[in-house]
This record gives sequence, C-alpha cells and structure tokens, in this order.
Amino acid sequence: MLQIIFIVFAAIATLFFVLLVFSLLSKPPGEEVRARMEQYLVETELAASDYQDSDDDEPSRRDDIEVSDDDWVKEKRGGGQGGAKKILANVGSIITPRSMAIRIAAELAKADVPLKANEYVALQFLGITLGLSFGMLLFSSVAVGIILAATGYLAPVIWVKIKKSQRVREFNEQILDTLIMLANGLKAGYSFLQAMEMVSREAPAPMGKELKRVLKENSLGINLEDTLLALNDRVESEDWDLVTTVVLIQRQVGGNLAEILDKIGYVIRQRMKIKGDIQTKTAQAKVSGLLVGALPIGIGFMIYLINPEFMMKLFTFKSGGFRGWYVVIFGILWECIGMYVIMKIVDIEV
Repeated sequence: MLQIIFIVFAAIATLFFVLLVFSLLSKPPGEEVRARMEQYLVETELAASDYQDSDDDEPSRRDDIEVSDDDWVKEKRGGGQGGAKKILANVGSIITPRSMAIRIAAELAKADVPLKANEYVALQFLGITLGLSFGMLLFSSVAVGIILAATGYLAPVIWVKIKKSQRVREFNEQILDTLIMLANGLKAGYSFLQAMEMVSREAPAPMGKELKRVLKENSLGINLEDTLLALNDRVESEDWDLVTTVVLIQRQVGGNLAEILDKIGYVIRQRMKIKGDIQTKTAQAKVSGLLVGALPIGIGFMIYLINPEFMMKLFTFKSGGFRGWYVVIFGILWECIGMYVIMKIVDIEV
C-alpha cells in the first residue's frame, strides 16, 4: 500500500515538474507588450513626480508622492524576478484557479505580505510535498506524512493571519494620532484631501502607506467615498470603520468635520481605556486557563523522564482495533476545545 501511494505521488510530482519546465521555457503571450507598458508607466510616473503645478489648490491631485514608496502601483518594477521566486510563480500559476487567486491576493494585501497569490499557493504546495515526502521516506508512515503535509499547508495560513493581526494592531494604534492631525489640519484651513495628504507624508506605515494609496486612487479618478470604503475593507478595523462612517455622513449632510473628528477621537480613546481595564481584569483568568491547559502536557513529560517505558505505552499499546495513541489524539482535541471555551469566556467585546 505504501509503495502504491509513493508511486502515485511520484507521478504527480513528475507531471508538475514537466509543466514547470514548459512554463519556464515558454514565454507567455503578450509578455513583451506588458513589459513595455510597465516601463512606460514607470517613466510616466517619474515625469509626473517632477511636475509642479503652482495653480493647483489640492496637493492630493498632484503626483508629488515619491514613486519609490508606491509599491501598490508597481508589481514588477525594479528588475526581473529571482530564480526561486520565478519558479514559485510558475508553479502557483499552474495550480491556482482565478477565483481562488483573487481571494488569496486580497488576504495577502490585508496582511501586507509581499507575495503574489500564485507564489503563496506554490509555497503551500511545496510544504505539502515536502511534508508528505519526509513522512513516507524517512518515517515510512503515511499517518506521519499526512500530519507533516497538513502542517506544511497550515503554516503559511497561520503566518498570514499573524501578519494581518499585527498590521491591524499597528493601524489601530495610529488612529488617534491620525485623527488629531486631520482635525488640526482642518482647523488650519486645509481641505480634507489636503489634510489627508499631510498625514500621509508624516505618518509611518501602515497608516501613511494606506492614506497614500487612498490619495493615489482618488487622483486616478475614483470617488473619495469609494476609496475610503476600500481602505476600510483592507484594514478591517472597527475604530476606522467608525471614522469612515462619520466622514461619509459628513460629506452628505455637512457639518464641522474637525469637531466631529475630535469627538470620534475622544470616543476611541475611551474605548481603548475600557479595553485596557478589561484586559487587566481578565489577565488572571487567561493565565489560569493556559496553566490548566499546559498541566497535562507537563505531567506527561515528567512521567516520561521518570519512566519512559510506562509513558510510551500510550503510543505502542494495541488491543484489537484500538490503539493507545487514540487517547493522545482525543486528549489533545479536548484540550484545544477547553482552551477555546476559556478564551471565549474572557474575550469581552467593547
């Protein structure tokens, strides 16, 4: 059975290798035209960045933002792809459906990961392939190969989610300073676009980068309302969703936007204060849950150090169709369920 699985796996790997070789040697249709158009866009942006219109009242309508900071508009600028990255791109393009690529590209943009969708899928495919190969060749076990393959598939997913949560947290930490600068700019006589352009130059990433993208989209002819909604979808921040809603309502009905932004900043500040108090009061429950969850693992490790033969019976015991490692799997499963329940109890929405 193991030999049949290995032969099928080798045949699939060979097929993908042949497709990869053909994709590397062949040139996609329209590649030369695409390269010329990209070079034309680069030269146009460089020329536009040097152009200064003294009669323009809105600085956001000028392309005076440094082109080197606009990674959004240049996907292949700065030389060709490296060998490894080109191989990943070709492998990913073979196995990635278009609808799936669009969804993955949106998630990578939210996490600010400098990968294309096909490269990301190729990394997952590589993780599955290596995990299955090590499991079957080194450990001679299909179960170990499946576990390692699942780990190789889930590792990029977890990494993207971690990067996304870090970016959202950094973005939320900059919202208060952004609102203060926007309100001060409006009080000084700037328009909303002018104040946003000032903040985009002063604020660090990710806030500055996202506001630059909003201004770039608006300068290309997209409505400001649509660009703000797109920004809200990218960052997925509850606090920024409140800011976007207020700005859109103000542009429809009017009002003192500077005063409104000050009030929104006060509301967000109070929410952050309440969240800090909740985290302080629930910290003991979270630590207790972690200790209770880690206690069986620690006890099992200590028993293994004292009496390894007794502990290994969990993995070697057989009785009919029952195996000892079934107990380990069910124990880990219920540990995860218990930890999830504890964390949901202490996770209080504000």
